[in-house]
Amino acid sequence: MKVGPVARKLLSLCLTVYFIAVHSPLYADIYNGERLNIDGDARLKLIAIDELPLDTGTKLPELNYSETILGIWATWQQSDNIRYKAWLKTEFRNYTTNEQANRYRFVDEFIFHELSVEYSNLFDGFVDVKVGRFPLYYGHGLLILESSPLDAERSYGFNGIKTRFKFEQFNLDLMGLYGSKEDPLIINNKHKKIPLVESDEEGFVAYLTNKSQANKNQANKDQPWLPKDLYYMYKHEQPRFGRGDIYFHTLGFIVEESVGDGFTAYWELAGQRGHRSGGGDTKGWLSDSMLTYAWSDLSWKPELFVGNYYLTGDDPSTETEEGWHGLWARWPQSSYLLVWQFIPKIGEWSNLNWTRVGARFKPSELSSFEISFGPVKAPEKGPGGGNDRGDLLILLYKQQLSKKLSVALRTEFLESGDYHPEEGNLSWETRVDFKYSF
Repeated sequence: MKVGPVARKLLSLCLTVYFIAVHSPLYADIYNGERLNIDGDARLKLIAIDELPLDTGTKLPELNYSETILGIWATWQQSDNIRYKAWLKTEFRNYTTNEQANRYRFVDEFIFHELSVEYSNLFDGFVDVKVGRFPLYYGHGLLILESSPLDAERSYGFNGIKTRFKFEQFNLDLMGLYGSKEDPLIINNKHKKIPLVESDEEGFVAYLTNKSQANKNQANKDQPWLPKDLYYMYKHEQPRFGRGDIYFHTLGFIVEESVGDGFTAYWELAGQRGHRSGGGDTKGWLSDSMLTYAWSDLSWKPELFVGNYYLTGDDPSTETEEGWHGLWARWPQSSYLLVWQFIPKIGEWSNLNWTRVGARFKPSELSSFEISFGPVKAPEKGPGGGNDRGDLLILLYKQQLSKKLSVALRTEFLESGDYHPEEGNLSWETRVDFKYSF
């Protein structure tokens, strides 16, 4: 889509105002009252992606674009037990290559990431209830995090109701969730014709969090390796990708524990079973493990880590679908290059066995650096006939430039293996993310 002179002037004006703002000494919130708080942020992302091999056996064309995201959120504390929350965002993009992909015009869409009411400490402090639309995050976000897989930036909010039962040693969250192609909390002129999801979906989640382990108190020391989290998730997806309705049951746990001085171990394991309405069973496994050693007494707070992320793939010679299904977690997770590779099933994390080693540093209280490297394999063979997706290098640097302004620089390199038709192809992605909070 070609950008007209009016749009270019509006973009220039927006960016000018943005950069004036980020260099100004404005440190006040929009409004901070006794019961009402209003805050906001502006983000500018610059993204460049080299030709990336996809699971289809083709390549993603070179992409260079900028993305501007504006957000505002408000909290109204009606009483000690009732609180209203709203989070409204808009985004637009400008492509320098493949301009036909640009279906995001200047301020043509507003989406509520959150529009909810919270009732807290009901029944003598035993129950909290949240109703409406709200973000969710559990564990490393590998099963539930975002609600718009076709563009993870568009919305993090889930429509539903969440009830928390607060016991002495644990919390139990019960949630009913649903998503729709025609989401009522999207305000636009419908020109994009891009839904948040490919099909309507609904689900139920029961999530148990062990508070004694989170607090690292004596109860946890007496019961080492007690699970941090236990969960059950049910999801129904209506037909998408040309296949019938599918029903999933997922059961899993998370263990996180200190293992001697400086060592921390993390492991999430989940099993999945389901079926399609037209016949056929599904099953899959997820395992995410990480071992970290930290020198907390040293000035740069260095950490070394080794991790493995395993997701089953589908064996085409069987009638059962063995590939892992990502439920509500089709966001980039730990790699932007990998999430693109699942096109046309964008973000369908599956068929992955990724081992990496890395290090983290904090040169100052305002900066951090992380590097990791490792081979990415696939349990099932790809379009190139092999199981080697390639070797992945990730570099991430974050810097707090002022009280309100921060920047993150991320670069990834992937040298493809025999999983892809073109072995030895070097792909890369770089993104610069400026964020200003006001």
